[in-house]
Amino acid sequence: MDWLVDRVFPFRRLTVWLGLLVLAVALITVVLAAVLVLPSLRGDLVDERVASVARSAEQSAPTFASNFADALAGSGGSADANAVTAAYGALTDTEAYVFQRIGAGRLVPVTEPVARGASPAAARAAIEAGVQRGTATVNGTEVAEAAYAMRIGDAAYVVLLQSSLADVDAAVRLTVRRSLIGALIALPLAVLIGALAAALLTRRLRRLERASSRIAAGTLDAPIADRGRDEIGDLAQALDRMRNELAATDAARRAFVANASHELRTPVFALSGFMELLEDEEDPARRDQYLATMADQVGRLTRLATDLLDLSRLDSGKVPLDIEPVELSAVAARVASDLAAVARARGAIVDVAADPAMALGDETRIGQIARALVDNALKHNPDGVHVRIATRAGGGIASLAVEDSGPRIPEDEARAVFGRFARGQGAGEGSGLGLAIASELAERMGGRLVLDQTGERKAFRLDLAEDAGNPPPPSD
Repeated sequence: MDWLVDRVFPFRRLTVWLGLLVLAVALITVVLAAVLVLPSLRGDLVDERVASVARSAEQSAPTFASNFADALAGSGGSADANAVTAAYGALTDTEAYVFQRIGAGRLVPVTEPVARGASPAAARAAIEAGVQRGTATVNGTEVAEAAYAMRIGDAAYVVLLQSSLADVDAAVRLTVRRSLIGALIALPLAVLIGALAAALLTRRLRRLERASSRIAAGTLDAPIADRGRDEIGDLAQALDRMRNELAATDAARRAFVANASHELRTPVFALSGFMELLEDEEDPARRDQYLATMADQVGRLTRLATDLLDLSRLDSGKVPLDIEPVELSAVAARVASDLAAVARARGAIVDVAADPAMALGDETRIGQIARALVDNALKHNPDGVHVRIATRAGGGIASLAVEDSGPRIPEDEARAVFGRFARGQGAGEGSGLGLAIASELAERMGGRLVLDQTGERKAFRLDLAEDAGNPPPPSD
């Protein structure tokens, strides 16, 4: 039905809106040109013509005065006053007229033809001042004119130059006609170009729409590609990053389910097998052995269930944290004491090299992280390993590090050591969840858990914010 709605209601389409927007911009441009540019064009042309006539009057005035004086005096070889005036008009591309001032402001024409209109305003004004300029309407024709006073002997004259503005009006009319023709051509062309540009734009948006539909349907293997370097290209890159993150999350979820199922199935199958063996076994010693093995598997199931519950709480944000000042050296000593028996059973040594370090965190969760790190060092290293818990503070960071003398973790495994169910080759017992839980707890407390293999020993280090307001007591 969408295609029918789009056909019935075309204004629902982005292409139509963009085409109309381009048309509106073109129309506004034409209207502004008609209202603002064209009227001012005539005014500018008229002003330029008036200024041109005035410049001609100023530049040619001395030469004309000399020639006109010779004509009046009848010097040998000179033309008469009419011819000199006509030549002056041809030189300045105007109609030139000369008036003689008689009495108190009366102007009498002294050249033929007689000026159109009696005593033009510019000529009268020139009697009192220098070059006068302006426009006038003479016999229904608008002209640009300039006038200036001239004295020859005892006689006072006024020279008037007039230039018709008919050609200016013709040029303006031609410009208006050409502008209208250009607008009639440009408007449909603008609509066409706008529609094509909008079609290309919406085509890219349609691709993004189809890609988002694929993502919503769970298809995360097809990349989202767009070669544009504009906002739509940025949106495509953001969607592709989202697709990659969703694909990684989905792969992690599938791996988590598979690993959890495997980790749960192994002890369950073992318990089932030993229960069948117990039914037929009559040797008390062997029965005790089976029961001890079953107890180990039950303990493994219990630890796995606890780890999975912790992960579930972390994912749901339901892990309560009580952030307060915590002395890390006291936590280190307590953890070493709690795990001393486990270390002796493995022939390992756990000692403490603790400097006073006051951190901000949850004391219970810090202890949980420290136990996980020590337990990890005991389980995943050869018997007889030397484990040291060290604390230090400085630079705004309080650290608790668990160092061991065991072999280093290969680089490819070290990059994923804090992942869920991450277990290296020969890892032995363990579900691969302890370090993942410890790392997420550290982040929830505003810190971080890092693997440092740059020193003589490999170390897992918990970094937390130092409690600067509660300095640790001086060491003995």
